[in-house]
Amino acid sequence: MPIADHERLVAYAPAAARRLRVFGAHVEAALVPARRQRVGAAVAERPPFARSRAARIVADECIWRGDGMALTPNAFPFAQGQRLLWPLVPLREPDAALWQAAFAWADAAGGAALVNNVGAASSIGRAHAHLCAERLPFLGALPERPCAADLIDVPAGAALVTKDVPFCLLGVRGPAAARALAVVRLAEARLTAAWNVVAQDGATWLLPRRAETPAPHFPHALGAAELWGRWCYVDEAAFASASDGDLEAALVAAGCPPLP
Repeated sequence: MPIADHERLVAYAPAAARRLRVFGAHVEAALVPARRQRVGAAVAERPPFARSRAARIVADECIWRGDGMALTPNAFPFAQGQRLLWPLVPLREPDAALWQAAFAWADAAGGAALVNNVGAASSIGRAHAHLCAERLPFLGALPERPCAADLIDVPAGAALVTKDVPFCLLGVRGPAAARALAVVRLAEARLTAAWNVVAQDGATWLLPRRAETPAPHFPHALGAAELWGRWCYVDEAAFASASDGDLEAALVAAGCPPLP
């Protein structure tokens, strides 16, 4: 799968940006009003069903195809060098092959792979991963400890860790293939309907969700971008008024209690 940028990728160009601190680590608030145009965004008025756009996007916008997957640009990017990785066979959640391909790309590119699903900020039902050619410091700066909970049979070469924050943020460290298998097993163990996933620096971070839009702390559906450390706003007033405490409260409200 190609790592180099493609001429059809859409440039990330926020209208404004601010730096904040969340649980002691730096994050960025970004004003990206163009994302207001996304079809199917997770808002209160969204219907329970809509014709999927995934097949058309893959057919019309593909910039690479191989190994049962395809890459397309992201029309409304929230990161540098952002592209979407899709399975050619429709899946509701990624399988081991898609997880491994996304993690391996992030490791090789020195970037990140982000995944949302419906109920956790996704605007489309087919599984897909956001591949981003940059990395952010937020997750790496949070303190962590080994995970003592008996959740899965941990694959050889992988290790479970948890961030020491007041919500459940579970991590898997290890090679891409071992992490992919662990995430498949954790998807089966997951008792929430949805989660956000971020892979960066040889680790994969999982945020199980109990609320999609943690208003009033954050007025939009909270996604993997926010977990990664880039809080995307489409409204200037909300962007300008966002505080460290708002973002901390949003993560606690959106997530679940931490593991013991």
